[in-house]
Order: sequence, then C-alpha cells, then structure tokens
Amino acid sequence: MTENEYREFLTFLFERYIRPRIARVRHRYARHFEDEMSYHLDQAVRSVRVFRFVESYCDNDDDVYETFTLERLSSAVSETRYSLEFANRLVDDAGFLDACESHAREIADGLEAAYLPDADKDVLREMGSVNPEVELRTLVFLAKILMQRNDSKSHNAGLRQQLRYADERSKEWAAEFEKYVKAKKEGSAEDVPKKTRRWFKGLGQIGLGAALSIENVALAIGTLHLPVSPETQTWGAITSVTTGVGTIVNGIGELRNE
Repeated sequence: MTENEYREFLTFLFERYIRPRIARVRHRYARHFEDEMSYHLDQAVRSVRVFRFVESYCDNDDDVYETFTLERLSSAVSETRYSLEFANRLVDDAGFLDACESHAREIADGLEAAYLPDADKDVLREMGSVNPEVELRTLVFLAKILMQRNDSKSHNAGLRQQLRYADERSKEWAAEFEKYVKAKKEGSAEDVPKKTRRWFKGLGQIGLGAALSIENVALAIGTLHLPVSPETQTWGAITSVTTGVGTIVNGIGELRNE
C-alpha cells in the first residue's frame, strides 16, 4: 500500500471497529472517565520510572533491593498491574483489539514511527527517556516484527491470549510482593525471592505499553484534551495502540525468558 492507501485503510478500520463503540465506552465510565484515564496513565508512568532506574543504574540483582525498599518495589509492581488491567479492558471495549486481531499483518506492514503522535514522545519523556524519538522508533520496529511474526489466524489467537496471560500474571506478582511486605512488617524472617534486573525490565515494557494504549484510546475518544490533529484521533490512534499492545507482549517475552 502507498502511504495514502495505508491512511485510508486505517481510517476505514477506525470507522468500522472503533467509532461505533465510542459513545458506549464513554457511557460505561460516565463522569469519572477522564479522571480514571489520567489516574491509570499516571500509575503506568510512575512504575516505569522505577523500572527504568533499575535497568540503567542498578549494577546487579542485589543492587535493586539495596537501592529500593521492598515497599517501593511492591508499589511499582501494583501500579503496573492496575494500569495494565485498565489498558487491556480499554483497548478491548473500544474496539482496538478487534481491529488488531482482524488486520494484524496489514497494520504492521505499513507501521511507521512518523505516524504516531508527538504526545507519545511526551509520555516517554515523563518516564525518563533520554531520547524519546529514537526510543519510539525502536518500539514501533519491535511491535512491527511481533505483529508480522505469525500468520493472521495464529497471531490473533496469541495476541489476545498473551494480554490475558499478562493480566493474570501481573496479579500474581503484585500479590507476591504484597505478601513479603506484610511479612516484613510483622517481623517475619522469611527470605524474599529476588527478581532479576531483566524481570524488572520486562515489567517496565509492560507498563510502557499500557501507558501508550491508555493515552491513545483517550485521545481517540476525546477524554484527554491535548492539541492533536484529527488524524491522530482516528487512524493515528490505531498505530499508537498497536505499538502499545506490541510493547506489552514484548515485555511478556522478557519476563518468560529471564
């Protein structure tokens, strides 16, 4: 497809899968929608800051626990859990996941960082990115490979399943950290199984993907009032949400292989 054909194709997907659901999504969350969007977006941003610090400045696995308290790590894991849960529900309710499932390869084939809104770079800056433009290009590249990896039928089943897996596992991880925080407060001598730096890196990718997904669904349905073009609120939102979902799934891969 040419660039114009690709934009027309994504605009068609937006009109078919997403626009019919906008009013229903707004109604579901009613008056607190914008506050809830901002709350979960902020959760993701805060947690990713912690995990980026771990990746960049902690020299080894022990250094993670010498730098951060168990309570702070537990809080970051819980923030990731809740922001991911919200993001997964949102991309499904708003129709983005259906669009990705039905046309994963076509969306991926034309996916370019230039199509994503500048607001995505702003989110990366808030998370502590030293070069948001380069990082965004990398995220798009990795998401593109992921979406192209399998044929449409096998990939689609895997995509939804991976998001569900991430949701379930994140609840277990949050509960695990909360358990050890509670044991520490009660004076228990129980040892805390330490997660690796790579594990925290994977969790940071999941939080980043959740943030991109939440932000761009919010832009598409008009609940985050940022100065963006009409294209950003339609076909551009599909490219960003696709990148967000791909980043979540790539984060799961990091966690499985650590």
